[in-house]
Amino acid sequence: MKSTLRKLVFFTLILFSFSAARAQQPATGGTISGKLVDAANGQPLELATVALVRKADNKQIQSLQTDLNGAFSLTGVPNGLYILRATYVSYLSFLKDSIAITPAKKVVNLGNIKLHQNKGMLKEVVVSAQKSQIQLGIDKKSFNVEQSLVSQGGSATDLLTNVPSVQVDVDGNVSLRGSTNVKILINGKPSALTGGDITDILQSIPASAIETIEVITNPSSKYDSEGDSGIINIVLKKNVQKGFTGSASASVGTQHTYNGTFNLAYQNKKINVYTNYSYRQGDRVGNGSVDKTTFLPNGGIQTQDQTANQSFNFKGQNIRSGIDFSITPKTTITFTNNINIRDRYRDQYGNTDIARNDTTLQSIAQNNMSNGHGTNLDFTLDFDHKYKKKGEELTATLGYSSDKNNNFDNLNSAYSYFNPDSTFNSVQHNTTIGWQHNYIAQADYTLPLRNGKLEAGFRGTINNNNTNYISDTLNNVTGNYDYDPILSNDFLYKENIEAIYTNYQHDFGKFSVQAGLRLEDANINTQLIDTGVTTNHKQDYFRVYPSLFLTDKITENQTLQLSYSRRVTRPNNRQLSPFIDESNRLNYQQGNPYLLPEDTHSFELSYINYWKTVTLTSALYYRLTLDNIQQITTPLTPGNLDTTLTQYQNVKSASNAGYELIAKISPSQLLDLTVNLNIYYKYIVGDPALSIATTSGYSWNGNITANVKPLKRLGIQIRADYQAPQVIPQGTMKAIYGVDGGVRYDLTKKLNLSANVRDIFNTRKYVSDINFNPEINAIQVSDRRFNTRTGVLTLAYRFGNNGIPQKRKNKDQQQPLDQQQDTAPDDGSSLNQGGTQPGGTPGSKSGGGKG
Repeated sequence: MKSTLRKLVFFTLILFSFSAARAQQPATGGTISGKLVDAANGQPLELATVALVRKADNKQIQSLQTDLNGAFSLTGVPNGLYILRATYVSYLSFLKDSIAITPAKKVVNLGNIKLHQNKGMLKEVVVSAQKSQIQLGIDKKSFNVEQSLVSQGGSATDLLTNVPSVQVDVDGNVSLRGSTNVKILINGKPSALTGGDITDILQSIPASAIETIEVITNPSSKYDSEGDSGIINIVLKKNVQKGFTGSASASVGTQHTYNGTFNLAYQNKKINVYTNYSYRQGDRVGNGSVDKTTFLPNGGIQTQDQTANQSFNFKGQNIRSGIDFSITPKTTITFTNNINIRDRYRDQYGNTDIARNDTTLQSIAQNNMSNGHGTNLDFTLDFDHKYKKKGEELTATLGYSSDKNNNFDNLNSAYSYFNPDSTFNSVQHNTTIGWQHNYIAQADYTLPLRNGKLEAGFRGTINNNNTNYISDTLNNVTGNYDYDPILSNDFLYKENIEAIYTNYQHDFGKFSVQAGLRLEDANINTQLIDTGVTTNHKQDYFRVYPSLFLTDKITENQTLQLSYSRRVTRPNNRQLSPFIDESNRLNYQQGNPYLLPEDTHSFELSYINYWKTVTLTSALYYRLTLDNIQQITTPLTPGNLDTTLTQYQNVKSASNAGYELIAKISPSQLLDLTVNLNIYYKYIVGDPALSIATTSGYSWNGNITANVKPLKRLGIQIRADYQAPQVIPQGTMKAIYGVDGGVRYDLTKKLNLSANVRDIFNTRKYVSDINFNPEINAIQVSDRRFNTRTGVLTLAYRFGNNGIPQKRKNKDQQQPLDQQQDTAPDDGSSLNQGGTQPGGTPGSKSGGGKG
């Protein structure tokens, strides 16, 4: 009750501050004017398109058409450095670089701008500029994954491995700057799609269904506070072309890889309707080994050698559709839905030998088979209204999503004992029935002020998750499978989070301050039904998450920013469930219902600089995490040297400090490079109660992506990555590295053929050394490979009215410059300074995780 009262008081203060702020008058800004004329005869060019782009981040600020006299006037332009582009049918495009609006110079008159006709043009010339693969900003980095040749025909997981700052481990777990506590969103919003088994879901989403991937390493208070290392937002494709359009692609590859996608869309002034269907199928072959050496109290040595091989087959279907309805030119209602259907089959077999002083004591042969089926439904209703004042906007969202995931496991183990000789067979059938329901309601409001802006919003989420685990064990006497109440359980997880936030930004010339505050009230209830006993656990906490951003525009091309935010990582249902997983009879696993949420304080100093051919962003960062959640391995019972228990525990704290560099280098249209380097230091405070020593160490990772275009229709991409050895709570992870390659050839403007190979040299393998606590007194070396080298061939075709642009609905709508497609979508050709139709195509819009 008290927390609810605090939120109501705070929200009232927000509304009061809006009322006071609205009394302020917006700054008038500067003016850029001119006149477009024919270079040969001086005649005015009416209805030509003029676009103004902010040079610092390539964002389009305004766009309009010239009047009957060829004149234009762009008003209300904020201080900054800009690029002006003018285009007209059958004329060469005009670019004016480095136009400055300053407090001392508010008016810029370019006079007569002469456009030259394209003399050699017999037909209409199509301008097709390839989208930039990466857009670097201080607070957000956007990666256009359509240009990732090495991932075509792959999955969302494959795409994430190509994004700077992001790593994916052997099990498909995603980490950002070395931390797995990252929040993954779909189209800027949480859903059951990201709350279920995210590794399986990312494998089932085809790369062809994704438009961009956004990475926010230190989010402000307007973003969800979950995820100590930041937010990864996966933006799915949405139609941006006017008229009827469509595309289709088919892929075939090694390891029984078959993929297909089909897209249809139609758009006019009032309605935009689109649908996408994709199918994905493939095998993944992996293997691994574990060698454990235990030093006995009597001086003897016991060894445990385990080998395992697995074949993983998956099938996934994804259906996404939506409709945008423009009630007025400034008001839009959008309904979208996403259906994800996935099936997986895993066949795992291996052998374990246990010996003492070179004498074999026991041998275990295992043959485990599992199959699962999952279905996700996601429905969203969005409302967007832009006011007369430029930049003032109200958005609202209602969403519902559900996820059903059923899995069946057949665990077959044959135990052979020596001295004396005996055998024992254990067969276990495990059925997991899981479901999840998510509800979301949020509203965001932005009010531009004199030299700044004010933002506020609300978000409420409800997440109900149930996992019913049923175990049946073979009765060797009767031959029947008997229900095992000891191994079976039913776990229910309920989470209710309400949050309100406010952000205020004020510009003091080139220096700006943004301060934000987010209030969150979290209520988490869990219930475990085990052997007929019901155990309830409850966690309620109210927290304040502040953020502060200090930004200095050193020059028009250089920006320096110091930021701070408080973040949280709440334990998920798997980490909280106290049920003991005995599928691996030598290493049991268990959750911990008493886990506390992690509390992270994140600091970052960022620098970004733009040159003509180089874009550079770098950051020094530091994260201090209290109540850090780690997996700790201990003996299952005191003195037990054969069986261990791996359990989630809170250690006192952990810190991560580092330096990250991302550079985009484009020396020519034939070559561009993206380089990412991350050097960091980990420090994990030990805990004597858990027999864990303090662990620390330096590490680094890096990758480089090269795009080469030797011919107009030919593109080549090579990517290499390296993860240096790094510390983990009880040991060290060895180095991991690999190389991917892809090639694409445009057979026609609408038909292209591409091929790629992932892990060309078959080197990606995860190796770790574990030093257990003194009670076990053992060391363990393990290696695992989730997948071996794969190759994919893809044929893609576009059809329909792809050549007609969509006119901009209003001047307030902004987009990156490299997302403009004046007449036709990207066909892989280089930029041609030819003519274009008036108008432009706005880029796709995403929520970016607000609320």
